[in-house]
Formats: sequence, structure tokens, C-alpha cells
Amino acid sequence: MIEETTVTCPACWETIELSLDLSAGTQTYTEDCSVCCNPMTVHLWVADDGEEYTVEVEAESD
Repeated sequence: MIEETTVTCPACWETIELSLDLSAGTQTYTEDCSVCCNPMTVHLWVADDGEEYTVEVEAESD
């Protein structure tokens, strides 16, 4: 199941939209900001029922 959510880029502070694949379960991955192209780490936690989720983004660490 794909879910759309908005987050704030940790590099440029713009609000951007992310597409989250909840069917893949809890995951951590890197995605580039659609505004400034800087990489950010996306942390996605999906509940056991696959319906509820929490997402956080942070600047990509070196």
C-alpha cells in the first residue's frame, strides 16, 4: 500500500511530499529532496496491522 505524506527537508526546510510503501514494513532508506537534491535519511515505522505508521527524516550523515 502506497501512502503519501509531507515532511520538512532537513537541509533546505522546504515541505516536500514522500510516497511511502507501507507494504514493505518498517525500513530506513536514503532519498534525495525534490527541491534541493540533498540526501536525507527516511525512517519509517509501520505498525503490525500495516495501517498506522510514523515517519521521520534527518540529514544524511557522512
